[in-house]
Amino acid sequence: MGFTTDAIRNLAVAGHGGTGKTTLVEQILFTGGVIPRAETVASGKTVSDCTEEEIERKISIHTALSHLSWQDREINLLDTPGSGDFVGEVVAGLRAAECALLLVAAKPGVQIETIKLWRRLKERAMPRMVFLNKLDREHVSLEEAIADLKGKFDLPFVPITIPIGSGPDYRGVISLIEQKAYLVPEPGAKESPSEIPAELKAEVDKQRAALIEAAAEGDDTLMEKFFDAGTLSEAEVRTGLLEGLAAGRLCPLLCGSAERCSGVTPLLNFIAFAAPSPQGGEESLEVTNGQAASAKIDATGPVSGFVFKTSIDQFSGRLSFIKVVTGVMKAETELFNSREQHKEKVNKLYKLQGKKLEEVHELAAGDIGVLTKLESIRTNDTLCAADHHVRYRPLLLPHPVHSVTVSAKSKKEEDKLNEFLHKVVEEDLTFTVGFNSETKESVISGMGELHINMILDKIRSSQKIEMETHIPHVAYRETITKPADAEYTHKKQSGGHGQYGKVVIQVKPLPRGEHYHFENGIRGMAVSKGYIPGIEKGLHDAMESGVLAGYPVAGVSVTLVDGKEHPVDSSEMSFRLAAKGALRAAMEEAGPVLLEPIMNLHVYANEEHVGDILSDLSSRRGKVLGQNPLGGGIQEIDAQVPQAELLRYSIDLRSITSGTASFDVDFDHYSPISGKIADNVISEAKAIREAQRVE
Repeated sequence: MGFTTDAIRNLAVAGHGGTGKTTLVEQILFTGGVIPRAETVASGKTVSDCTEEEIERKISIHTALSHLSWQDREINLLDTPGSGDFVGEVVAGLRAAECALLLVAAKPGVQIETIKLWRRLKERAMPRMVFLNKLDREHVSLEEAIADLKGKFDLPFVPITIPIGSGPDYRGVISLIEQKAYLVPEPGAKESPSEIPAELKAEVDKQRAALIEAAAEGDDTLMEKFFDAGTLSEAEVRTGLLEGLAAGRLCPLLCGSAERCSGVTPLLNFIAFAAPSPQGGEESLEVTNGQAASAKIDATGPVSGFVFKTSIDQFSGRLSFIKVVTGVMKAETELFNSREQHKEKVNKLYKLQGKKLEEVHELAAGDIGVLTKLESIRTNDTLCAADHHVRYRPLLLPHPVHSVTVSAKSKKEEDKLNEFLHKVVEEDLTFTVGFNSETKESVISGMGELHINMILDKIRSSQKIEMETHIPHVAYRETITKPADAEYTHKKQSGGHGQYGKVVIQVKPLPRGEHYHFENGIRGMAVSKGYIPGIEKGLHDAMESGVLAGYPVAGVSVTLVDGKEHPVDSSEMSFRLAAKGALRAAMEEAGPVLLEPIMNLHVYANEEHVGDILSDLSSRRGKVLGQNPLGGGIQEIDAQVPQAELLRYSIDLRSITSGTASFDVDFDHYSPISGKIADNVISEAKAIREAQRVE
């Protein structure tokens, strides 16, 4: 059965690890009749956690796609991981959805990854609702849990369902909209509505009055009617909640126990009518000429879609997850790949139920599906009609924060290792592979130690490749601190034509952040114009390796002031070698210093850990720029820290905060170093070069 755009609901299920996301999705699929029973995460048989590493570790690593029909709606669920190490999967899931369902465990309440998710959702102006889970656990207080939410987040929370009891006395939930109770079902059974217990009717009336008032605030017309009549009809309440959620003016709050399939049916009922449909939503186009633009999600017009995720399955091959933006995508059609600038034949279309492919004939705008075995398609690609070229904005992904160097123990397995690492890059854009030409190291980077270790463990088990890893060497730079003059003559005679070129230069430091400047200051014909390109090449050659530790040179302005050529023996190569020698000689006299990369660091942590973090940053030569309270006892610490001090920071911060903190890092600038620190860097660089020569 195909669904029109207005009947589709795309929901990203997100939250801190361990809040019960996968368990809730499993119960939703069971309640919707998709699966015969809900499996536990421990069993390794859930629909969402279907890869070997997820089953083995019993955590979500990838965003899993599933779907069900409920009340004439198609609900696409994107079950996202809870660990910050897999934030790229979360970003992809949010891009494909119009609404987020945030899970919060009633005990311990809001945690750091949920706070970061909320900020991400706020930046996207994305509608969100909260499911307060695990209300049947010991020592749970509904009042404390709601106060925690209100203390940390800045939207009005509107209860849609309220619990019947809590902790060991938990018996189910009451839907304030439906005015029905849903008692905890027997194990293996589904919820069914029943009458509200008499002793709770007064509390329900009180909560429902608050719900009606909140719904009125979602729409100006309803607000006027509420002031006049003092109440709203059920249809008007639904309208107010729908509009308030879509506009981001309120956050619906539902509750239950996913493990016991409690609160699931009223949650589904609410999603079906209140979660925004894709119809009329917008997808941002790639910025061209500084102009931002977007396309409305609409089934009319030429077809287009955005590939938001790639998975390479050993049985099904390459799976390209696509969100259809405009038109209707049909099987057995030809589409245009905007990045590759060529046509792609789409033979079959699928919907996904975890890892199970279900063939469909078409996908309407707003729907999410999968294309298979299209080898040239990558994440962030746009597929569109051949006569209507568009290209959608790529995913906005965070920079990797943890790096290691990796090499195969056996040299003959290096190519095999690199091939597999680059396959991982195709699936996971927060994982990068690069070769540092300065240190001669293959460096892999990801969002944390867990992220990288899981990738390496997968290579070891599936490819049987033994690897060595260690902390990467820092990419230092060298520069000068004062002006200097130098000249160098390259002269060589060995029978026949010789080599001759003389170069005289002046150097001076550039402002920090500027790399290189060259000026030909020769007046007259001391050096022919035809040799000037050779001189510039020689200067570039010299800047590849500085005079202190052999690191690349930056921040140097060079003026060619004089030179001399020979009518027979001069050549471009002669002047290239002369220029290289001249710059190296000038640098020796120009106060050479080492530069180290300085990073912007943003740490998110509970207040109780701030003192330890600040002390640790001080020991790392860090400069704290400020602290920003995010609410609810969470602090953001902004600092600038040398990269050399952050190579193990993801591991050390986890130790300092018992794994509750997280951080973002990005490059800011280079800064001079001297004294013992510089001496150690120079000694280490010389030792590396010596070891490379021995090899």
